Amino acid sequence: MASSLPGPHNIHTGQLSNGLRVWVYENFESQTVILDGYAPGGTVDEGPENPGLAEITATMLRRGTAHRSYDALNQAAEERGAFLGFDAGWHHLSFNAYALAEDFEAILALLAESLLHPAFPQDELEKVRQDALTHLEQRKYSTRGMALYAFHQQVFPPGHPYHEDLEGEMEAVRRFRREDLIRFYQEKVTPTGGVIVVVGAVPTVQVLETLERFLGSWRHPQAQPDFSIPPRPQLAQRTSRHVHVRGKSQSDIVLGWPGIARTDPDFDGMLVCNTILGRFGMGGRLGRRIRQEMGLAYYASSTFSASRGARTWRLQAGVHPRHVEDAVAAMLAEVTRIIQQPVTPQELEDAHHYLIGSLPLRLESNGGIARNLVTMALYDLGMDYLQTYGDRIRRVDQETILRVARTYLHPDRYALAVAGPSDEEG
Repeated sequence: MASSLPGPHNIHTGQLSNGLRVWVYENFESQTVILDGYAPGGTVDEGPENPGLAEITATMLRRGTAHRSYDALNQAAEERGAFLGFDAGWHHLSFNAYALAEDFEAILALLAESLLHPAFPQDELEKVRQDALTHLEQRKYSTRGMALYAFHQQVFPPGHPYHEDLEGEMEAVRRFRREDLIRFYQEKVTPTGGVIVVVGAVPTVQVLETLERFLGSWRHPQAQPDFSIPPRPQLAQRTSRHVHVRGKSQSDIVLGWPGIARTDPDFDGMLVCNTILGRFGMGGRLGRRIRQEMGLAYYASSTFSASRGARTWRLQAGVHPRHVEDAVAAMLAEVTRIIQQPVTPQELEDAHHYLIGSLPLRLESNGGIARNLVTMALYDLGMDYLQTYGDRIRRVDQETILRVARTYLHPDRYALAVAGPSDEEG
């Protein structure tokens, strides 16, 4: 199967004159094309005084150019059944486009127009501002959203790039001016060092020529994004925070620890360990114990996220308020078990089969291929990453899982966040 996967033999590379790296994977089985791109400059570049600026800026790139209004951009894309969009990540501005192969040049022209000639119109800024404030206000009444917010605030101290401040973000969004967006885009976002992945029914030579023609002149020579890797936080003790959310009948729990960066050698071991702990089937060991056997939770699972810096490894559950303490105790019991006893051979085999067997499903569409190739390019994982994936997963054995669990999971020091009704309401 490895030879049929994207790899050095069928991924073509190039570089535009402005420093954007290009990966191309030709796939003529579907007459569509997907473009995924990342340019350095994201939320870590906002500074603690401007939370939300990167996301507002990214959204506004789609809201009008020097040549077309927001409605005109929409019409030009929709009449071809195409799509283009922008988003802000921790370290990058992301952009993507989808179209039929015959419309590749047309959708790329719209994308380039948005990147090279954004207008940041004031009337659209007011609409985007209101949408952002509405979203932040709604998040206050989401038990899952508020639990995750409170968890992050405990793991990452104030001033850390991954720390979130809900109230501060609302205040900042209210005061952002058009000039702030222009300055951020020009001084913090740069194509140099970014990457574009194109997957679909377009020959590589045509892709490289067309990208250079439309995007080669996109340059921000004065931009200085932050390329440093955020420090990994440390938890020296147990911390907890309870957030009261009125009018809710469910409490959401997030319990966890600092995680790892995407390039950490322990990534594969954590992936397999996390699958057994809280992902496989109906939620791994956590789901089986807390949801199925004890009947405490509406859902129970674990997940970890990784970026340029270490993010988090966390356990999550949604429970009736009176079951919070029992659910937390069960979570910690499963953590204790996985750091004290090797997983069973059957669990290991099931996790291997699940992770390896699901890879082809993730590569069934051009979009799935593009997402994987972007990750490979962005984090320099190697062009053979997908081809060696199965072998790497199989090398994760019981000893590796035990070591990873003992390194990152600590039942005596963790951050706990619970969001739900008050004691009187519950």
